[in-house]
Formats: sequence, structure tokens, C-alpha cells
Amino acid sequence: MTSTPTIPDASVEDRLAFAITEIARQSPDRAAIVAAAGSPSRRGIDYAALAAAVEKLEAALDAHRPVGVVARAIRVESLVAIAAACGRQHVPVAFLAEDSRDLVGELRDWVTLDDSLVLPESASRGPRREFTAIPAQVVVATSGTSGPPKIVQHSWDSVLAAARLAEQWHGLAWLLVYDATRWAGIQVWMQALLTGGTLVVPASRDPDVVAAALVAEKVAVLPATPTLLRRLLTSADRSHLAQAAPARITLGGEAADGQLLADAKALFPQAKITQVYATTELGEVFRVADGRPGFPAAWLGKSLPGGVRLTTRRDGELLVQLSRDTADVGTGDLVERRGDRFEFTGRRSDVIVVGGAKVFPKRVEEILRRVPGVAEARVYGLPSAITGELVAAEIVLADPLPEATAPDQVRTAALAICRESLEPQSVPRVLDIVKQIATTAAGKTPRRPAPVHP
Repeated sequence: MTSTPTIPDASVEDRLAFAITEIARQSPDRAAIVAAAGSPSRRGIDYAALAAAVEKLEAALDAHRPVGVVARAIRVESLVAIAAACGRQHVPVAFLAEDSRDLVGELRDWVTLDDSLVLPESASRGPRREFTAIPAQVVVATSGTSGPPKIVQHSWDSVLAAARLAEQWHGLAWLLVYDATRWAGIQVWMQALLTGGTLVVPASRDPDVVAAALVAEKVAVLPATPTLLRRLLTSADRSHLAQAAPARITLGGEAADGQLLADAKALFPQAKITQVYATTELGEVFRVADGRPGFPAAWLGKSLPGGVRLTTRRDGELLVQLSRDTADVGTGDLVERRGDRFEFTGRRSDVIVVGGAKVFPKRVEEILRRVPGVAEARVYGLPSAITGELVAAEIVLADPLPEATAPDQVRTAALAICRESLEPQSVPRVLDIVKQIATTAAGKTPRRPAPVHP
């Protein structure tokens, strides 16, 4: 592990800028960001270049004092520079993903910044915000998993509340496969740069490109959704993937099933695997690091570290109370007790209703993945004039297929095991073989007919 220069104490909103500029002063050539990793277009940005961009933008913000900045940059290094400069200059900043750009209308009088990092002329004519000791807010948009994206405001305290800044996290290479403008992506690049690490951004989410980035950049921390990790494990070149050696794998955004956790541990036995339960609105709620799906049943109704308390509604929806002074918040996530655990069965919005009966896509997907020759599966609802909805599924075939097995045989076997293991309403009425299952911009498996990203 690379030694990390000492970073002086700073107020929370100043901390990112302080970290970047101090590391640049002591180790200017250290790699801060590797963009387009895993491809011939790879390019590196050192801490000196990143610090120079922050300081230049700070000077412009200090001169114009805009009431707020909307980050519309594409490059991660630009997003980082905007966050750091706005934090230290106490200017509110908004990170809006591509599918939430129409929300910018709610941020009246805010100026936009692109990769040029040049404030528009309107910044000098618009309203000014005087410097204040009150921490400026960070605005992000929800992922839209259970409805249209909406704006959520956070303080810098809440943005950095989950940052792991202890010495064992310093100087590491972090992989960024999340959207850099969403809550999870912001958490990754914040932690990587606050600890003097290197942020590794693959050229794409293609499994072979991600595997190449993991190996070439010696990635130590691999944060991902279960969907993205499963795609990496099932579709990347196995011989190349075997050369990767992450020390930590952090899963979030979706529920991880027991088979995925076991497969990840088998391939990366040296890695500590942690599941993080967090939302854009609440931030991080809890972590589980015992290698089992869900969370201990003993946690329900008890005060967890930080004062968090978990309860459930009668229908199984998980409720979160962040402290004694706050109300219970419905998460939209459904849980079910199985022995000494509560396991996630899916989101309320994902449930498929067939003739009045509820079908949980996650459960059907787990059955399909047991079929020899199936690498990935996606289950979703389709409208039906007769039953309201019907169950549809997509499967990706393993490469290579088991010996002497044809694609149609895999499809037949998949339907057979569903009929044997599931109630009649849960058996897919449509089952397609596809080359790749699409993911949402947030890296999750979509549960409705129109996937977002190939």
C-alpha cells in the first residue's frame, strides 16, 4: 500500500479540497484518477493537475459568488474539481444524472458548469451568495428505482458520514462502475480521493473491459451493485479475471443472494465482502460483513450503531428510523424472515401481480440461475388483458455451454425447473434468450419492459 501524506484537519465541507491540495503538495505525481481504464484510450490525472483545476475554479467562484452550481460535466475529474471547489467556497452544488436533468428547473438562479470548468457569463449578472460559515448543501437525484427521479438535499456532513477514512483505507485503488453523479458513485470517488487513493474509471461496463482495468490498475476496492458484480463473474474472460486481487468488495443498491456471495468469495478468497444498505434519501443505514444474504433477525427493533432502528410493516416493508428524533421511513424494500435472518425479497414497485397473486422477480431469477447453462437472468412484468400482468424473463447463456447442450435445451430446462419449484402464476409465460441483460443507469436490473443501458 502506498503511504499517504498527512492531511490537516479541515471543516467537513472543505475536506475534499484540502485533501487534494495537500496530497498534490507532498506527492504531486501521484495518480488521482485513471480514466478510460482497461482500454487503449487510458489517461491518467495526477493530484497536481487535479489540485490546479480546483484552485482555478475556486478563484472564479470567489469572484462571482453564484447562489449555486449545477455540475453538467462528463469527465469524473471535472465533477471532483467542482465538488471540491464548491465545498471550500461554501457554494451549493448539484449533481444531476442524465435521466434527471429536467429537474434543473427547481434550482432557479443556479449556474451550470461543464468540463471546461468556466463559469458562464450569466454568473457575473445573476444573484450573488455571500460567504457564510453555514455548510453548503449537496444536491443529488434519486435513481428512479421506484418512480421518477427527485431532488434530495444533503449537508456535507451527511455526504461524508459513511466515508471510511481509517489508515487501512489509505492509498488504495478504487474502481468506479457506478454513475459518478449518483449517490453511490459520489461516495466512491469521495472516499478514494479523501484517502489519497486512485480512482479507476473503466472505459465501459463491458465485463472484459472492467476485468482489464481491475488487473492493470491493481484495484483493491471493488464497489458494485450485485447485478454488475454478477455480470463480471459470469461474462468476463475467466483467465484474465483470475489475475485480479481486490482486497475489498462492497455491494449495494440491490439485494445480493447467497449464490452470488459464494461465487465472489470463491473467485476472490482474499477479499472482504461487505453489503451496504443505503438510499439517496437516508444515506448509509447499515452494513453486513458476515458473507450471508440479508441481515440478522436480532437487529429488528433494536438500536444499531449510530442510533438506527429497523422495523417492518405487516406486509414486510422495511422501515428505518435514523434516530430517536426522527420518524420511521418506508424504504419500499420488502423483507422476509428465514431462520435467523431477514432476507430481501425485492422492492414493492417490482412486485408482479398475476390475477391478484404477488410474484417476486428476485425469487424467480434465483431459480433460473440454478439451471446449468444459464449465466444471468432477469424477470419482469408484462401487461395482460386477462390477468393484469404476466411474468416474463430473459436469460443469458453461459459461454461455453455445458457439453452437448443446445440453447433450446437450456430454455426447456429453465421452464421445467420453474414449473417444479414455483407456483403456477410465477412461471414465466415469456422466456427469451438474449446476448446481454440491460442495466439501468444506476447499474441495477430493471423490472419493467424497457431496459435503459445495453
